[in-house]
Amino acid sequence: MKKLNIVLLAILILLIAFVACFFIGGTLRAQPRKAAVAAADQPDAFASIQNILASGGAPRQFGEAPSSADGCTLMDVTITLSNYGLFDAEWIDLTLAPAQGDIAVYSLTGEASSLPARSTGQVNLKLITTAAADAPRTVEIRYYIFGMKRSVTVAI
Repeated sequence: MKKLNIVLLAILILLIAFVACFFIGGTLRAQPRKAAVAAADQPDAFASIQNILASGGAPRQFGEAPSSADGCTLMDVTITLSNYGLFDAEWIDLTLAPAQGDIAVYSLTGEASSLPARSTGQVNLKLITTAAADAPRTVEIRYYIFGMKRSVTVAI
């Protein structure tokens, strides 16, 4: 009987370790980096952004397209996603919670629509705003591991 109890205890410990590995190891870590430049300093980029916004090609628009670059800032945000777990993170989706004065996300690119286990990927979004570059914004990153929805929120 004592041997059976020891075997059952060992099985229980292994199951708890597996569950802990699944939940703790199935989380993405996100490291944001941002750079900002005045839109007036980049007239060609600003003209291109106006064309993107006028054509409706922006991934997300929060306000009216600006008529001039005065008071506008162009932000470049790169988020490095790290998956240290044992399972792939799939169907990665980003949503920006804008600051007051954000106009649009005019570009959203990246290699991280799915992130294999023990790997990293980057997502880049470009933002035009009339708010300060250090205004509080968050990006919610949603993903799935074995069909279970997970999310992480990052302040940028």
